[in-house]
Amino acid sequence: MAFVEINGLVKRYGALSIFEGFDLKMEATDRLVLIGPSGCGKSTLLRCMMGLEDIAGGQISLGGKEYIEGAEAGKMRIDAKIQKDVGMVFQHYTLFPHLSVLGNLCLAPTRSRGMKKAIARDKAMELLQRFGLADRADFYPSQLSGGQKQRVAIARALMLDPKLMLFDEVTSALDPELVNEVENTMQDLANAGMPMMIVTHDMHFARNIATKVVFQERGKVIEAAAPDELFGNPQQERTRDFLRNVLHING
Repeated sequence: MAFVEINGLVKRYGALSIFEGFDLKMEATDRLVLIGPSGCGKSTLLRCMMGLEDIAGGQISLGGKEYIEGAEAGKMRIDAKIQKDVGMVFQHYTLFPHLSVLGNLCLAPTRSRGMKKAIARDKAMELLQRFGLADRADFYPSQLSGGQKQRVAIARALMLDPKLMLFDEVTSALDPELVNEVENTMQDLANAGMPMMIVTHDMHFARNIATKVVFQERGKVIEAAAPDELFGNPQQERTRDFLRNVLHING
């Protein structure tokens, strides 16, 4: 059984259908990167996995246990205990501006997990040290660069010991010179064995970090393969067209 299984996912916004029976599997050793044109549902898929979007049908499982089940009429079912094993980092940081870096990291584990403040502080400082941000512990988000904010957001997600990390375009709002520091942080997590699902428009980063790349369009998987295969020898004409256009734009 796969580490992550999405079976028959149905997601609609009113009359607009995003997914109608979407299926995807991911192994615990995977760093799965989702690519595709804007508006094809990549970010929506991550939000569905996080339980932030209601789904009209299908099931999502983690570690062999179903934690989200859609409902056509009525509210979907979420197993909150398993949902807590999923961490997510967003494009625009979502840090609390009135809290220091340390306060941002300690808030969720002390409030929602009952972690003692001293333990949370020690854990937060270990993560900040790991990410080269220990000297920013007492800074506020407004005093940080975009790259530092995003690394703080990653550290905050790790405070809750997730078993799976979701990254939604975490470098797209950054100046080019700040992208590397965030990508290096994610690469360090990858090297430590953290399963990840990543949405990105950066094909170079996708190729470097992924164990598996999924090209999706119009709510369907068009092609899925190892990065060398998908970028080097795509099998589907639509994949070839997409990569030709994107790589031309980026190059």
